[in-house]
Amino acid sequence: MKQRRWQDHIVFIIGMWLIASPWVFGGYGPDSFPIGAPAWNFLVCGLVVAALGGAAYASYHLWEDRADILLGGWLIVSPWALRYTENPLFTWNALISGLLLIILAAWVLLGRHSPTPLP
Repeated sequence: MKQRRWQDHIVFIIGMWLIASPWVFGGYGPDSFPIGAPAWNFLVCGLVVAALGGAAYASYHLWEDRADILLGGWLIVSPWALRYTENPLFTWNALISGLLLIILAAWVLLGRHSPTPLP
């Protein structure tokens, strides 16, 4: 049986936060649909990140953590790629969430290949 990793739980929580963050920061209109590229970016990335975090509960594959690193990298560059750097809340949300995803996924990948498991 696979040992549960706390990093998978945090990745799932980050995904849920990404889904909710446009509502928190005012990125949705009165009809609750996303407004603009940042809100759609957080919604789609959040759905994928939450799905990857949930999938990691059921089975462990290296591609899940590698996908988290790629999504974290995308979140870090997305404020400039999608041109929403004028909104500091969205920009910092993307940078911090992306950095956390990269750190957590790298931690799991490095722990998988080290002779002694990391906590």
